[in-house]
Amino acid sequence: MTRTEVGSSPVLDSEVFRTIASLRERFEAVLGGEIHRVRGRLRNMSSDQEDVVESLSRSIIEKVLQAPVAMLLNTAAANQSAFVVETVRRIFNLRT
Repeated sequence: MTRTEVGSSPVLDSEVFRTIASLRERFEAVLGGEIHRVRGRLRNMSSDQEDVVESLSRSIIEKVLQAPVAMLLNTAAANQSAFVVETVRRIFNLRT
């Protein structure tokens, strides 16, 4: 999607994409923390099983992020991103 396709300013476009990146980083940090937290209980798992757990976790993150990411991209396309970006940042306590 280009700036001309979304019809908004480059500043808002970059804010949308930075917010999406921050959202993904937040979820990845949660995933990493939870895997680290339970790693002791997962000691008996093979590396293949650990890969499956990590793959499952990443798949869940992608599914959970689908709606917020789509909303952010759609609002950028409708030139309404400033309010939604701020709302998403507040809800997920993202750095600006």
